[in-house]
Amino acid sequence: MTYKRKFAVLSALIGVLALAYILTLVFDREHRRSDNFAWLDSSLANMADRIEISGPQGNINLNRRNNIWVFETAFMELPVRQSRVEDLFAMLSRRAVYPVRATSPDAIERLGLMEGTAHRIRVRGGAGLPLLDLLIGGEDVLGREVYLRMSGRNQIHSGEDNFTSFTNTRPAFWYDLRLFQPFGIDMVQQAEITFPGEETFILRRSRAGWVMQGNESASIVTTRVEAWLRSVIEVHGEDFVPDAPESIEGSIILRLGDGTSRIIETGPPDEQGNRRFIISGSPYVYLFSDWGFNRIFRETSHFID
Repeated sequence: MTYKRKFAVLSALIGVLALAYILTLVFDREHRRSDNFAWLDSSLANMADRIEISGPQGNINLNRRNNIWVFETAFMELPVRQSRVEDLFAMLSRRAVYPVRATSPDAIERLGLMEGTAHRIRVRGGAGLPLLDLLIGGEDVLGREVYLRMSGRNQIHSGEDNFTSFTNTRPAFWYDLRLFQPFGIDMVQQAEITFPGEETFILRRSRAGWVMQGNESASIVTTRVEAWLRSVIEVHGEDFVPDAPESIEGSIILRLGDGTSRIIETGPPDEQGNRRFIISGSPYVYLFSDWGFNRIFRETSHFID
């Protein structure tokens, strides 16, 4: 009887533990399901027409114009890298686990989620309709997650830090600083380069490769010309500035096979060695460092073997 009694007690204990384990799994799964969500529904992302980001670098305002995102500044709206905005919406619309960590006013202040001090991502649609107003606070002790709170709510969540890569950015992070929309180097039939302080020289495509007009006997290295053309076509500025250069010191003219041209003009260097570039048919003024200038403005000796 003693053995049977011990066996019955042990069986009952095992049964209780098993039930407790099953209930733990069930309730934990339900809890994780309730914490698994996206901050912004993808259908609402399609309605968005304004993004306001506040962070340590200041305020970023992006507007949607004719389905194209632009950067709002005091002097004009500037082109934006559309892929960056797509990455932001993909992050906000991605379902992930954001467990609730606290709900008290003390925790909101302690974790850096107060209005006016937290980093912020606002998404608006229509006539200023708020689609999302997300506050981003401090990091957890391991520095892997950040604390998050919807404006107007007390629940504090935590989640993997994919947010500060968008809030801790300078304006140039968002700019599309390409001088030209992509086109192939095979379209270029002639290049005219006026290097500051020198006369214009012309590279013209020929059957054998390239020749220098007026110096046809010079041995032009085709690979150098084509590598240079690629760098000109793909070049990016380093920032936008409001004012065009007061004078023009150099230019590059690419004449294409379809009869059109692409023209870059540069002003003199400023005290820091930076130059302002203007592009044919574009309202924007680009800032280039000395390194960026030297990358595309090449002297004749660069192309001759």
